Amino acid sequence: MDETAWWTFLLIFVRITTFMLTAPIFSGRQIPVIYKIGFSIVLSFLCVGVVKEQFESLSQGALILLIIKEFFVGIVLGMVANIFMYAVQFAGSLLDFQIGFFMANLYDPTFGTNTQLTGQFQNILAILVLLATNGHHLIIQAILASFDWISLQDLVPAWMDGTISTFFLESLVKMFLIGFMMALPIVGTLFLVDVGLGIMAKTVPQMNIFVIFPPVKILIHFLIYIVILPSLFYLLKVLFENMYEAMYSILNIMGG
Repeated sequence: MDETAWWTFLLIFVRITTFMLTAPIFSGRQIPVIYKIGFSIVLSFLCVGVVKEQFESLSQGALILLIIKEFFVGIVLGMVANIFMYAVQFAGSLLDFQIGFFMANLYDPTFGTNTQLTGQFQNILAILVLLATNGHHLIIQAILASFDWISLQDLVPAWMDGTISTFFLESLVKMFLIGFMMALPIVGTLFLVDVGLGIMAKTVPQMNIFVIFPPVKILIHFLIYIVILPSLFYLLKVLFENMYEAMYSILNIMGG
C-alpha cells in the first residue's frame, strides 16, 4: 500500500477499534480483546478500498490530532449505543430492589460490573433479541456509515459548542424512561401487594408477615413477568429503534 493508504488504514483502525471497545455486544468482557482487535483489523482493511481519502504530507502534529479525533468519534458512537442497553439493567435493578434481590449481585461480563439477578437475566434476554433481529449487523453498519458522515480529515466542531453533551443528556432521559416503562407493571403490582400485606398485618397481628412476605412477592414477580413478557419484547424493539436512531443522530451532529 502507498502512504495515503497506510494513513487511511491507521485512522480507520483507530475509529473502529475504539467503537468495538464501547459498543453493545462487541464491548462485552466475554469476547477476548485479541478477537476484537483482529476483527477491527479485518474490517479496517476492507474499508480502505471504500473510503476514498487523499492525504497530502501530514505533519506529526496533524497526524496525532487526527488520531485523537478518530479515537473520540469511535468512543462517542459506541457510548451512545451502549447508553440504551443500560435501560435493561436499570429496569432489572428497580425490580430487584422491589422484591428484595438488590443485595444479590452477579458479575455481568457484558458490562464488566456487578449486577442484580433480574438485571442479568434481562440483559441476556436483550442481547439474544438483538442478535436474533440482526441488530449486530446494524451496529456494524452504523460505524461503517460514519465514514460517509465524518471524513477522516475533518474535525468535529460539535465538540466545542456543547451539542454532543446535550445529546447525551437527552439519550440518558430516554434510557431512564424506557427502563422505567419496562419495570412499571411489576413495580406497580408489587406496590399494591405491599399495601395489601401491610393492611393484612394490621388486621391480623398474629400472622408472621415477615415469613410470608418475601416468598409471596417473589412468586407474584415471576408470574407477572411471564404475563408481560410479550410487552417486554415490544419495549426492547422500541429500545433498539431508539438506539439506531440515536447513533445516526450523533453522526449527523458530529458530521455537521
